[in-house]
Amino acid sequence: MSILHSEFKRKFSFSMYKNLKISLAEMTFAKDFVNDTCGNLYPVAHKTHDCIESIADNQYVLTCGSVKRLFCAFFPYATYEITFAKTEGETGFSIGLPHTEATVTVKADNLVYQCSDKISKYSLPKNISQDITMLVSCRPGAFDIYFKVNNKAEFFTTIYENSFETSHSYNVFKDSYVYICASCSAVIKSVTSYIDNGVSLADMRPIKYENGDVIFECGKVYFTASVRMQEEAFQGVFSWVPGTMEFAMTGAMFYDCGDNIWAGYVAPVVVYNRMENLWYVWVSSFSYKHILAHGAFSGDPRFGVNVIDVTVMNEALETDDITAFAGFKGDEDPDIFFDEKNSRWLMAICRLNPETGNYVYVFFESQNPFHGYKYLGKGYQGAETGGSFVKADGEIFFVCGNDFNAVSDYRIYSSDGMQNAVFNYPDGGFRGWGSIIPVNMGSRTRYFWLTFDRHKGSDYNWSYGNIYCFEA
Repeated sequence: MSILHSEFKRKFSFSMYKNLKISLAEMTFAKDFVNDTCGNLYPVAHKTHDCIESIADNQYVLTCGSVKRLFCAFFPYATYEITFAKTEGETGFSIGLPHTEATVTVKADNLVYQCSDKISKYSLPKNISQDITMLVSCRPGAFDIYFKVNNKAEFFTTIYENSFETSHSYNVFKDSYVYICASCSAVIKSVTSYIDNGVSLADMRPIKYENGDVIFECGKVYFTASVRMQEEAFQGVFSWVPGTMEFAMTGAMFYDCGDNIWAGYVAPVVVYNRMENLWYVWVSSFSYKHILAHGAFSGDPRFGVNVIDVTVMNEALETDDITAFAGFKGDEDPDIFFDEKNSRWLMAICRLNPETGNYVYVFFESQNPFHGYKYLGKGYQGAETGGSFVKADGEIFFVCGNDFNAVSDYRIYSSDGMQNAVFNYPDGGFRGWGSIIPVNMGSRTRYFWLTFDRHKGSDYNWSYGNIYCFEA
């Protein structure tokens, strides 16, 4: 039965909140680094003459004085987590850029923030236990502070810092470090650093081969998803055992448009072109007038922290209409694939239609994945978003979301036109994404649909959403 005539049935739904991560660093208390003379795990950056420190019972203990020790290199999108016993002392992180330093600590019942001459104090939440776990999640120009309650992160406050607005410049963060700082008395039980999945995920799209087939290796598919923070976002990569709740965060992608800024652009298309042994990416460069950018590279973006060098499209002229293959302000959610039957690349761009003020998909074809595209046609009137080419039932479909106000208004375009998808429990809409994932499992081809809603994980307008899985 064609996906055009199938009912997509709800398998499960859930919400992620800072619970998946890529580990970057961890402080080791099994070794006595205080007295070790054969190595220097955590070099001292500052130490008072009266400082007494020790390693005992897999904990780092400061009895008196003050100390600052190097923990790890700074990364501008990482979270730094520390667990310590509540004492009258002061414990936390110091983040040092080449030109400035910010300190976030807990002292008694207060969170204390200091940068240059600015000092701010915040009363701690009442429900924090004797063992305090503080998370400092970084993004350019801000620190989002969380505390764990019942082993779950709860948002506390955001501290904005102008002197950290360029922290995502490689020229800045390559020489920046994070330190552990403590004074008077402290019992530190764990210190870790990682990149996590934020407060919500959105924009799920499978990573595919050039011909549109979903990459399915070792029982897993891989997909990109926007990691939504308290504000702003960056691109995460995840693995999934199809049809199950087995998700893992495996990578993060950042983009350099030639300015040495590791930008957190989101909602790309990522394909592996086996004909050239290269990966291709198209993404919207939000800091360059929201115009599409593209790149080709050899490193596998599914694993670890990757930066992709991209080229921003030439900006459209004022005389161009939306059928021109040029960079229009607002272009986003692109998709490409190689049509083997006709030896051509097909491309879809989600583009603002000036006549309606809404987004519509515009389609192009070319002999080259990045250049020379010619206009083919455009979608129906509506408010389209998150479209993907899907190979299913021996045909090529294009599936996208639509409508800000309607639950599960999804469109499936085929050679016969367009019709709406059918769901048994219709949710995960309000302009969700049309991410249908065909996977050969056993003797059957199964058709999963990963999508999301716009519930807002924070007060930030783009901090959606919850995740939904359907199967046809």
